[in-house]
Amino acid sequence: MSGAAPDREALIDLEAFRHNVRTLSALARPADTMLAVKADAYGHGMVPMARAALESGATSLAVLDIPAALELRAAGITAPIFAWMHDPDALFGEAAEADIDLGISAVWQLDAIAAAGASRAPRVHLKIDTGLSRNGSTEADWPALVRSALAHDAAGAVKLHAAWSHLADASPEDDRVALDKLHRAVAVAEELGARFELVHLAASSAGIRMPEARLGVVRFGIAAYGVSPFDDESARDLGLRPVMTLRSRVVSTKRVPAGHGVSYGLTYRTERESTLALVPLGYADGIPRIATGRARVWIGGRRYPIAGRIAMDQFVVDLGDGAVEVGDEVVVFGEGDDGEPTAEEWAGWAETIGDEIVARVGPRVERVYLNTTDALVGSVREIATPEEMHEFGRSIGATLAAGDVIVLSGDLGAGKTTFTRGLGEGMGVRGPVTSPTFVLARTHPSLVGGPALVHVDAYRLGSALELDDLDIDFAGSVVVVEWGRGLVEALAESFLAIDIERPHGAGAGGGSDAGTDADVDGAEAGDAPVEPRTVRITGTGERWR
Repeated sequence: MSGAAPDREALIDLEAFRHNVRTLSALARPADTMLAVKADAYGHGMVPMARAALESGATSLAVLDIPAALELRAAGITAPIFAWMHDPDALFGEAAEADIDLGISAVWQLDAIAAAGASRAPRVHLKIDTGLSRNGSTEADWPALVRSALAHDAAGAVKLHAAWSHLADASPEDDRVALDKLHRAVAVAEELGARFELVHLAASSAGIRMPEARLGVVRFGIAAYGVSPFDDESARDLGLRPVMTLRSRVVSTKRVPAGHGVSYGLTYRTERESTLALVPLGYADGIPRIATGRARVWIGGRRYPIAGRIAMDQFVVDLGDGAVEVGDEVVVFGEGDDGEPTAEEWAGWAETIGDEIVARVGPRVERVYLNTTDALVGSVREIATPEEMHEFGRSIGATLAAGDVIVLSGDLGAGKTTFTRGLGEGMGVRGPVTSPTFVLARTHPSLVGGPALVHVDAYRLGSALELDDLDIDFAGSVVVVEWGRGLVEALAESFLAIDIERPHGAGAGGGSDAGTDADVDGAEAGDAPVEPRTVRITGTGERWR
C-alpha cells in the first residue's frame, strides 16, 4: 500500500493549553490542580498533554484506569497519577509497584489490592456516592468500606490517603447537597479513626463556579482543553483558549444545477445552480452525523453549510458561487477568532456537549502539536524586527515550567531585554520586565498561578559562587540569566541557551558597558536602524533532549 492518506489534521496548540492550565490553577488556589487526561486527554493525546499540564501548574494527573496510568509511567512521568475505574481483573499489583493512586468504591477492591502482594502499598482514595449513582460507596456501605481500608492500612497493604466524590452538575442546589453528603461521609470516617490527607470533589464546572467545593484539589478536565463546561458561557468568556483545531482540505469540486440531490437519501437538494466541495472527513473521524442539516465549516474566510447527510468518510459542502478550489483548507472547528466554528458550536448542532465533540475525533486524524519545545532546540531563527523578537520570547515563555533555566547571550542592544519582556508576557508574570543590571536579579511573580520569572544580569558576577549567593529559587521559578555562560553550568544540570547575534558592525557592540543592554535594546534604541538578528537555540541536559 502506498500514497498519503487524505489530509485530516487536529492541530493541538500546547501554548493555549498551558495558558488554560495556568488560568485554572490560579483560579483554584489554594487548592491544587489535578489535570484529567482520560480518554486520551479528551482526544488531544494523553502523553503530550500530561507533560504540558505538569509544566504549567498541575501537580497531579487523573486517568480512568490502570493501563492508562501505566502508559504515563512508561513515558517517564513521575508525578502523582490517580485512576479510579477497576474491573475484577484490574492490575492492582502493577499499579501499586508503579506508585499509582487508586480510587476505591468497594471492599472487594481493597481485598484485591492486598491479595496482589505488591512490595509497596498504594495510596487509596475512598469514594462516596453523593448522588451521581455511578461508582462510589453508598452511605449504608460507607462505614464498612472505611473499616476495611483502615484494616488494610494497618496491615501495610494500602495507605489511606483521601476521600472523594463526583458532582452530577444538575443544579447548584443538587451540588450543594452533594457537598454536604461528602462532608458527612468524611465526619463518619473520622469517627471510625480515618485521617484523610486530602478531600476532593470539584471538576471543571464546580472548580470554576463553586469555590466551596474546591477543597484540597480540583480535577480540571474539559475546561483545560478550551471548551466551556457551561451552556451560558463560552470558553472565551471564561478567559480560556480552544486547544484543538480540526481541519482538512477540499479533494473535489463540481458544478451542479438547481435541484441536484446530495449524499445518501438525497435529503438535500440545491436551491440553485451551485458548486459542491467534497471533504474527506466523516463520522468515522468523529464528525457527528446528527449535525447534518445544521453544521457549517470554514473555507476561504467564509462559512458554508454541510449539504446532505454526513457519511462515514466524507461530507459535502454547498459553496453556492463561492470561489473554492481543490486543496483549499477546510476548518471544521477551531479557535473562532476569525469566524470559524468552535467545538462548542458543533456541540449545539449535534445536541451534545463540547467534551464529546473533541473526544470523538478518531485515530485516522493526525494530531499535530504546535508550540512544542522539541522543535525549538537546535534551531536557528532569523528575527527581523523588535516586534518579532518580543513575539519569539512570548512563544517560548508559554512553554516554560518551574525549574527551567535560560542562558541568554548577545551583545549590547542585541534584543535580550525585548526577548525577556516577551517571555514574561508569555508566562503571564507581573511587569514591566526591564534589565536588572543595577540590582543583579529581579523577580516577577506570576499573575496566572504559574512559576515566577527571575531575571538575572550576571555581567558583573565573577563566578558561579557569586550567582549562587543570590539565593535564586531555581526549582520553583523560571530563571533567565543574561551573560550566564560559564556560571550556570555549575548550578543547573539542564538549561536552554539562546544566543542573539547582530550583524557585524550593526549599532553598538560589547565592551565595558555591555551590561546596560536595556538602554539601547530593540525598540528602545532610539534612531538606531532596525537590523535583523540571528537567534541560535541549543539545549543542555535531560529537559532539553
